[in-house]
Formats: sequence, structure tokens, C-alpha cells
Amino acid sequence: MQENIHPRVYADAKSPYDSPMRHDYSPFEKTFDQVTVDDLTALQSVAEGWYIEYKQQLAKAGSIAKSVSAFANTYGGWLFYGIVEKSKDDPVAGTFPGIDRAEADAALQSIRQGVANHVQPSPFFRAKALFGPSEALGLPEDRCIVMVQIPWGADAPFLHKEGRIYRRVGDGSEPKAENDRFVLDQLSTRATKITDRYAEWTNRELELSEAEEEAPYLRIFLIADFWEDHPELRPASLRSVRDIMKNGGEAYSTTFETVHRTAGGIVCRQTSNVDPSGLSLTWLLSNDLRSEIIVPLSKYRADDLDVLRAQFDGYDHIDRFIDICRKQRFTTPTVIDLNILLLLLFALGRKQVALAEAFGWTGPVFAKVHLHGVWRTVPFFDAPHVLDEFEQHGIALTLRDEITLHRGKAPASYIELAAAKGNDIDAFALGTALFLHIAAALGISSKLGIEDDESQLTDGMLDLMEAGNRALEAQKLRVAKKR
Repeated sequence: MQENIHPRVYADAKSPYDSPMRHDYSPFEKTFDQVTVDDLTALQSVAEGWYIEYKQQLAKAGSIAKSVSAFANTYGGWLFYGIVEKSKDDPVAGTFPGIDRAEADAALQSIRQGVANHVQPSPFFRAKALFGPSEALGLPEDRCIVMVQIPWGADAPFLHKEGRIYRRVGDGSEPKAENDRFVLDQLSTRATKITDRYAEWTNRELELSEAEEEAPYLRIFLIADFWEDHPELRPASLRSVRDIMKNGGEAYSTTFETVHRTAGGIVCRQTSNVDPSGLSLTWLLSNDLRSEIIVPLSKYRADDLDVLRAQFDGYDHIDRFIDICRKQRFTTPTVIDLNILLLLLFALGRKQVALAEAFGWTGPVFAKVHLHGVWRTVPFFDAPHVLDEFEQHGIALTLRDEITLHRGKAPASYIELAAAKGNDIDAFALGTALFLHIAAALGISSKLGIEDDESQLTDGMLDLMEAGNRALEAQKLRVAKKR
């Protein structure tokens, strides 16, 4: 028997719920979706206990809920219906009589309803029927085994309808009601420990050189498997990450030329056309698909508006922007050029979608975004509708040096990005969602705000995509002049 996936455990082990037990145990070498009926032969050497429970027949709803909630309250585990243990002294899987094939759909529905109606909050789990025939198991064609996988639940304690909290105990096959106050308190703090750990990570200051301390930049934190209850997230190989990060041949793409391992993950940096030892576009990728992306922003300041205009040569609406600044008495504004940001977020979205596929992740991703070095700056988009907003309602001026979208450590303070299916539409949707929140934080709402209608949003995004393309061409000209 082998156990797949790297274990995730608490560092500060103080109780059975913080001990170095596995929270991602599997008796199989495959993912849940890949397990076939013949793979169940592995259970002939797996005993009931912390992670495994065998049942010959489908139980009543209350009993199903008791087993599922007990696994979710402890370390997670696997529940099988249609399997008989070998003996009390040797409680491995003995025989596989199965349940009637015709009752499979009803059995799965009974499990879902039993948990939904008897457990609060309802824990996450997956269930499927594995159909015969299997010569290795002695399972005929008209029979099946029902397999249920229940991850460790961060929302513990999961309360049974009886008013009891059940958990797994040692090598016992049956769940036990928990009455110990200390253990119940430990269950209640599971979610807090996770959100505290994320808060410590996202609030950690970025180490910069003295010359970079006032440089503007974005920090984007992405978290897959927020509650750490999907054990089949697999680390991607360095080769596959390099292939993804160095691929830049498509439209709206970007390339990370330097990709190497570091403690706990992989560092990816964009080093062309910049000082390779300085602040540059950087993606710090952990082994569990957590990411920290550092995006440097371009900041311009001049003592004269005409000098500032020259720094934006190649932009269509820079003259209008300068005139608006002059009329509103911004004589020496500090300007953040955000014109390529949308296209860059599209490109980063593509990388994220490809990485999720490499890691085997199909769920949503949660984002936290910080803006740094933006005190008393003016955001510039080379788009008519943004300048209309500035002209009619005043130029947006950022009043804080650091902005967090959104403050707090509760799950609701993170931006939830929809699950990706591995295509460009998902990548663009991810980039657009991040962009809308960032733009709103900088005071850009006309035709971009989440509250605006879809037609306005589409027109505004097209304007900004065109502005981004113009900015890229202007950037190429500047680089060519330097050479």
C-alpha cells in the first residue's frame, strides 16, 4: 500500500488535531476520479481505523451522516459500501459482495441527502459507484461498490442532527461522540488557523533595496484549495512549470525567462529589458499552487506638464490628459501608467489556468491584492471614457501609499475567481475580474465598475485593450531608442 500526495500538517502540534497525522491520506496511487473497480484490491491490505470504514450494506441516512461527519471532524477518510472486513482481528477488506447495480443511483442520492439533512454545516465530500464485473474482487456485473471520499473539514465542528459531534477514534471502525471541551475547541479553531496563516503570508513585507522603497508595484496572492480539503492537488514538475512560464508565443502572453527552484517552491522572473538584479515581474509559486505575483508599475513625475507629455509619446490621448491636469491645477502630478495592466493580467491569467491544469486543480482560486507606492499618484489610462470621468468628476488621486483589496482575513475578504476549464475565455475572465477590482481601488469606475451594465463594461474593456496595445508599441519604441 502506498500513500499519495504530500501531507499537510500543522506546524504547532499540540493535540490530536494538530499532530503529524495525514490530512490527505489515500489508499490508492490514483486520484479519486481515476480509481477503477479493480483498484479496490489495494484495500485487501488496508485496515479500518482513522481513515477507512467498510460497510456491507448502505446504511440509513443518520448513520451515513454520522460516518461522514466523523471523518470530516478528524483527518478525513474513505467510506466504502459493499465491502465486508476480513475479521475483527484483521479488519482489512475481506470480501466484496457489493450492492445491487440497479440501486447505485439511489444509493448516491441517499448519501447526498443524508449528509445535507443531518449535518451542519454540510461537509464537502465526493461519492461514486464502481461497477462490476471484477474478477480480482469476485464482484459480478450486476453489483457495485460505492466509494465516498471525505476530506478533513476546515469548517469543523460538523454537528450531527442528533446534537452530537462525532469523530474517528484510533483503530476503531465506528465514529464516537466527542465530549472533551479541549478537543471541541480545537475543532472550532481549524478555520482560524488557516486564515491566520494566510494573513501572515499576505501581510509580510516585500524585501526591497533602498532605491526601490518608493517604487510602485502590485502584489497578487492566489490561493487554490483555500480550506486545504481537496487532497488530490499534485505538485507540478519543474519542467512543466518552465514550459508554461517560458511560453510566450501567443497573443496577450508574457514570458518569464528565469525559472528555478527555491525552498518550498519555484521562482519565475522576467529578466529581459530590465536590470536582472532589480525589481521585476516575478511569480513565486509554492508546491500547493499558492502564488505571489509581483508586478512593477511605471511611475512618472516631471516639474513641467510639457515634459511629462513627452514621456508618453505614442499615446493617442495624452494631450487631452495633460489639458485636464492643467485645468484642474495638477501642475506636477505623479502619474502611474496603467495602460498595459489589463493585457498583462490577461497574460497572467493564462499562466494561472495552465498551472492549475498542471497541478490538477479544477476549483476556484482566491485572490488578495495589495498596491504599494501609490501615495498621491494619478492613474493614467489612454482611453476616452476614463478621461471623460476625470473631466466631469475630477482626476482620481490615490490618498494612500498602500491599498489592500479587501482588508481582513475572513474568506469574504478574498476575491473569488471562478474555476477554470483550461481555455482562453477563463484566462481572460480571471484577468478581467482582477482588473476591475484594481481599477475601482484607484478611482476608475466609469464603464468599469462592477455595478455598471454589461454593454458599458464591454465597451470600456475594448477601449482599454486598444490602449494597452498602443502602450506596448510605445514601449517597444522606447526600448529601441535606448539601444
